Amino acid sequence: MLRINSTPFLFRNSTPKYLPEAYSIEHHYGIAILDITDNKIVCISKINEEFLQLTGQDKKNLNTVNLHENTVWNDDGQLWNAICLCLANQKTQVINWKFNCQDVSHSLNCSIVPTLAQKNTPPTLTLIVANNSADIAFSDQIKIFNYYDILTGLPNQNFLNEKVESLFSGKFPSGEIAVLLINIVKFQRINESFGYEMGDDIIQKVAYRLEAQLPKNAVLCRFDSDKFAILQMDDEVGTIQREALALANSIHHDMTNPVLAEEQEIYLSLTIGIAIGAAPLNDSNKIIQHAHIAMMRLNVTSRNKTLLYQPELQTRAKTRLKLEIDLRDALRNKNLSLCYQPIVSLKNGELKGFEALCRWRHPNRGMVSPVEFIPLSEETGLIVPLGNWVLREACKSLRKWIDKYPTFSNLVMNVNVSGLQLLQDGFVENTHEALLNSGLGGHQLALEITETTLVENTDVVRDILLDIKTHDIGLAIDDFGTGFSSLSYLNQFPVDTLKIDKSFVNKMSAADDSYKIIHIISSLAQTLGMKVVAEGIELEDQVATLKKLGCQTGQGFLFSRPLSFDDAEKYIQIETTTLV
Repeated sequence: MLRINSTPFLFRNSTPKYLPEAYSIEHHYGIAILDITDNKIVCISKINEEFLQLTGQDKKNLNTVNLHENTVWNDDGQLWNAICLCLANQKTQVINWKFNCQDVSHSLNCSIVPTLAQKNTPPTLTLIVANNSADIAFSDQIKIFNYYDILTGLPNQNFLNEKVESLFSGKFPSGEIAVLLINIVKFQRINESFGYEMGDDIIQKVAYRLEAQLPKNAVLCRFDSDKFAILQMDDEVGTIQREALALANSIHHDMTNPVLAEEQEIYLSLTIGIAIGAAPLNDSNKIIQHAHIAMMRLNVTSRNKTLLYQPELQTRAKTRLKLEIDLRDALRNKNLSLCYQPIVSLKNGELKGFEALCRWRHPNRGMVSPVEFIPLSEETGLIVPLGNWVLREACKSLRKWIDKYPTFSNLVMNVNVSGLQLLQDGFVENTHEALLNSGLGGHQLALEITETTLVENTDVVRDILLDIKTHDIGLAIDDFGTGFSSLSYLNQFPVDTLKIDKSFVNKMSAADDSYKIIHIISSLAQTLGMKVVAEGIELEDQVATLKKLGCQTGQGFLFSRPLSFDDAEKYIQIETTTLV
């Protein structure tokens, strides 16, 4: 079984400090005078004690010895070559002299200096040697910073890249390699909630836990801030995939136990991407890239799972990258549009407002589903400019309709806000600016936020929402009931409305659990003084049941599909005619 000798854990309390005690090492200079005879024999004529100490030689061994005899130094002729150059060029030669003496390796700074010879005096050279321990220590320290992580003492990404390159790019008899790339899901929440010091402590504890799972044929690296990598090898073909998957399962099982930090139990989820390769590799860095692609694919779709890289994943990654580029262009060139789904009273069908929904007509693909481009925009951060644009455009649309149909001045525009957008600096100011520029009042706008956003960033989000409420803006929890089982967080936020997810409405019957859930949500909302909106209504009998359960308003295909700006205006016109 092929093995890599991994460097032992150093961890913070024992990690060598930058520029360690190497600079306190005394420099002792050894000096030897070399005589050159007519026969080109070079011998030592004078020598000081420091030279003997530094070289580990006995003075008797050096008397009258021709330095061309390499057996004295066992340095492969390094010193002799430098002496010859010095004699030929009459210029000082400086070398890092490495030699063995009595089975002890030495490394010295060495200068060979030509001496101006007087008339009728044989030429001489001065050999000066000095201990270069400080330089070696500094070089070792630089290597530590380049190839090891200071927090954990583990090898880092540079180490991993070069290890894979050195072992599997050149001539290698046989064998397989697996790279497991491990990500701690949403680790940033730990830093935001408890601070970076506790985050560092958790990273160290996770490193210990992962190290304890390693088989003998593997090495653990800290790949990035919240990512680790495992390099696993086998000199036989056909077993490494099974071994890597078994290791991943073992890691997942171990991480079901909480990490204890500052007397708190922290539960962490991991995603593990695995890539397999056989030696020799045509491109050693690609196996790491493939593991990263598999890991990132998991981050998008699910938690706490393992994914083995397959070529189609890279095809999907390229497609997503192209889509991201196209989405950026669409944002830049204003090729996105909004549609508006009516929200109506379940009691009498009266129009209460609209939910603004973003649509993208791709020049080549046609309509791109929001299910595809909204998660992509969140993953890439494009959701922030996209969300800000939606907010501004939706407010302008409502203002135009109200100006044209003043009797509908109480209409409310609902706009979805992602967690990333909400947490951006200046979000409250941007929202207020959108209201001012459109001429709307705060009561004419409602922001829809998911349960996940509320629960994952409780303290920060609560403060932001309280600021939002100072502008009289409505707040709704979207897809309520699909996120968290605990409802204790609700009274911490100034929420006005709960929107029941369409999955409950679609499955609703008097004997179904969805019916009971909607009943509980409606009762809860009534107790807390909130309104309820049911989503995804498609049938008349659903309306009757929802009214019975206490839902006041709803939206869905029964009333209207999402409408373009012009069609939404026609919907208002019809409502105007009905009112008359």
